Amino acid sequence: MVGVVQNRLGGKFYWLTFWGIFLTIYLVQALPAAAADFYRYQGGIKGEKEYAEVLYLTGEPVLLQGTVQETTGPSRDGKTTSRVTFTLENKEKAIKLNRSLSFITEIEKNGRQEVNTTRLERFSETITVGQDRYALQDFQFSRSELLDHQPAVVYQSGNWTARKVYSVNNDLAKVTVETWGHTVGYRHAWGSTETSQEEGTVFFSGKVAIDKENFISTTWSSSFHQDLSYHRSRYLEYQANEPLAISFPGGYVENTRTTETLHYRGNFPDLENGLLASSRWLRKEGSYELKSLPSKKWLRVANLADIRGHWAEADIRQLYGLGALGEEGDYFRPALPFFRGQFARALVAVLDLPLPAGQSGWSPLPGTGGLPSPSRGFPGQPGQIGSPFTRPNFTGQAGQPYGQPVWSGQSPLTYGRPGQPALPQEKPLFADVATTDPAYKYYQAVYEAGVMTGTGPGLFGPTEPLTRAEALVILVRALGLKGLAPAGYVRTPFRDDWDIPAWARTAVYVANKIGLIQGDEYGFLKPNETLTRAEAAVFLNRFIHYLQEEMTADYRERVLNFN
Repeated sequence: MVGVVQNRLGGKFYWLTFWGIFLTIYLVQALPAAAADFYRYQGGIKGEKEYAEVLYLTGEPVLLQGTVQETTGPSRDGKTTSRVTFTLENKEKAIKLNRSLSFITEIEKNGRQEVNTTRLERFSETITVGQDRYALQDFQFSRSELLDHQPAVVYQSGNWTARKVYSVNNDLAKVTVETWGHTVGYRHAWGSTETSQEEGTVFFSGKVAIDKENFISTTWSSSFHQDLSYHRSRYLEYQANEPLAISFPGGYVENTRTTETLHYRGNFPDLENGLLASSRWLRKEGSYELKSLPSKKWLRVANLADIRGHWAEADIRQLYGLGALGEEGDYFRPALPFFRGQFARALVAVLDLPLPAGQSGWSPLPGTGGLPSPSRGFPGQPGQIGSPFTRPNFTGQAGQPYGQPVWSGQSPLTYGRPGQPALPQEKPLFADVATTDPAYKYYQAVYEAGVMTGTGPGLFGPTEPLTRAEALVILVRALGLKGLAPAGYVRTPFRDDWDIPAWARTAVYVANKIGLIQGDEYGFLKPNETLTRAEAAVFLNRFIHYLQEEMTADYRERVLNFN
């Protein structure tokens, strides 16, 4: 025997709409978090069409390449069944592999957390190596993952063990492959990363054919280690236009790309025709990488006269392109304050937060001229965002008692077609924001996601300027990383540490610890200063950069090079 193996308004329409939305949400939520990633359970990587994994069972690492197909059924009773089919080969080594696996994943949810436990239901695998045939007789598999759904990020950590027992040439020999490992990862609007570290052993025991009549008994073993990285990145790059006579000199292009890498190393026996040639170990290692072709999408181009040459021009243009600023007109007014309502709108775009059901499309916030300055009591005049007023002393609309506070532009009942009963108006989440406010959906989105909680009971405060400390609290809350701070009073390295409000101290500590913020050139944070519009653009771009770069490095480079 030759041993080888490598490297979502009425009547019928209402009910149809309701059930359409219900079924859509149900089916989407029914799928497990990693419904399209079951191929990873075999330690392989995948590109747009190609799949690759390293096979170890013949005593040497051999790279197999081919295709993988995955199907996942709807969730029933908290369980999901998935099937994965592999067709692989290595022509140089005359190795072919056909494998079909069915997994059942049980999903247990508890608040933000979710535990996915996967077990093997059915298996079939046959490997031919030249004239030799390996048939998978037994496959034991157990995998469990914890997912923590934070407002902006979903974190995951998991472990698995597996054992495969192969019969070689109709029980002439037996090969046992055991693997175990750990995986950590995250996913958010700007990418996802999963890093897996796997250990494994191979044990061969049985007879090796020297010729048709002569067999020799032998045993050998090997050990290996695999590092796997699965990374999806979303990044912006500036594309300049060369012609002079063009309405815009350039703009930002959004790119999305997936990269998967595999690195292995291990100690393998010195084999010759399936028999030990010596007692020495052979140290072998290798790497393989698969990259998808980047997808590209042009962003909207800002035509704002007062940002040309501004120190924050690039950041403003990027945020504008993403729809995070919602500006219309020719001026940005970078030195004016940035308001909480505007920050909420920006966060929806930056974090790709889902809008409430029935709310879709791009609806800009007014510019700085449309947002009133804060004042005592309720801000602004009738018609302004977030401003209520008291109707004059007459009987209100639809029997509304006079003197009743009613929101500008909002009637207490919404009427359908003539003859149809009135539908009750949605109850607002906040006392200072009308449900008819064009920006209400954004405030609702950040509130329901747990990113922004308001300025007091029942108040959102959309027209209040945003301070640095408030912004940091919001972003750390979105990341779900408050727990990185030690219990009790914490100090920060900033020279104005005493100015940090007690309610923001933990968030500032965490933001500094993960590298999200730094002080100015003199070491001051200035936590109670209002963010200008330009500073807010830079601040949000720094947050995006953290999601793109620092978080990736923490989960990939730091983990894989930790030892």
